[in-house]
Amino acid sequence: RVARAVGGQIVHRTDELKEADVGTNCGLFEIKKFGDEYFTFLTKCKEPKACTILLRGASKDVLMEVERNLQDAMNVARNVMMDPYLVPGGGAVEASLAHRLMEKSKAIQGVGQWPYRALAEALKVIPKTLMQNCGVNTIRTMTTLTAKHAT
Repeated sequence: RVARAVGGQIVHRTDELKEADVGTNCGLFEIKKFGDEYFTFLTKCKEPKACTILLRGASKDVLMEVERNLQDAMNVARNVMMDPYLVPGGGAVEASLAHRLMEKSKAIQGVGQWPYRALAEALKVIPKTLMQNCGVNTIRTMTTLTAKHAT
C-alpha cells in the first residue's frame, strides 16, 4: 500500500534499488500516537491509490461491530458501482406487491379472491411496522403510500 500511495516500486534486495524505484509522490509523512501505539500517516500524496481506515472503539465488541458495519457499507458501495441497480427499501416492494395482489383479487369472483387479499394484507405489515418504528402517523402515511402505488 505504501508503494502504491507514494508511487514507489517494491524491491526485494537493496543492491537492486534504483532511483526510479523510490516513491516521491508523498506530500507529508507523519507519525502520530493513538493510545499506546504509533501510526504512520502518508498524506497529501499526488496520486493516491490506496488508503487505510483506522477504527477505534471503547471495547473489542464495539470495534468488531464497527468493522462489520464498515465492511457491509463498502460491499454495498462496490455492488452499486459494479451493478448499478437498486431495490427500493422501506417496505416499498412489499407495498407494491400488496397493491398488485389486491388488484388481481378484484378480477377473481367468489372465495378464490381471499388468498390474494390475505397475502396482500400480510405484506402490508412490513411497511406498517417500519412506519411505527420511525414514529410517523401510520394511518396517514400508509394511505399516502397506497395512493402512490395506485397511480
